[in-house]
Amino acid sequence: MSFSPPPPPPSLATPSSALPVDLPLRQIPGSYGWPLVGSTSDRLDYFWFQKPVSFFRKGIEKHKSTVFRTNVPPSFPFFLNVNLNVIAVVDVTSFSHLFDMDLVEKKDILLVDFAPSLAYTGNMRVGVYQDPSKPQHGMVKSFNLFLLII
Repeated sequence: MSFSPPPPPPSLATPSSALPVDLPLRQIPGSYGWPLVGSTSDRLDYFWFQKPVSFFRKGIEKHKSTVFRTNVPPSFPFFLNVNLNVIAVVDVTSFSHLFDMDLVEKKDILLVDFAPSLAYTGNMRVGVYQDPSKPQHGMVKSFNLFLLII
């Protein structure tokens, strides 16, 4: 018997020039539901009725897309100033597009819409909260990778 090697994994940073240009742009399917009812319903489905894997599989089947709108399942719906609305990216192909700077703006974000004030970090923007299009982000990233290699 001969076994063929598995195909190489998809690149995490697919350049935008490699994307098919003939595909139409679509609206992201799904909805967040009513303000309190939608988040509670998604939470109950995620933890009790459907469980995590089935929750995302049913979302893929329902919306016929691996990218859809939902509420963050593991968050409590009564927290104030927490945005529960997210866009679920469930497959590797769609996930790799998140690293393309031409498709996704990554300014002042790391975890949802949270970013600490500059006063908290001594009026300096920490590397993970820097805008990736700025040159200082590349310098901080290179320095951190250098420290990891040593």
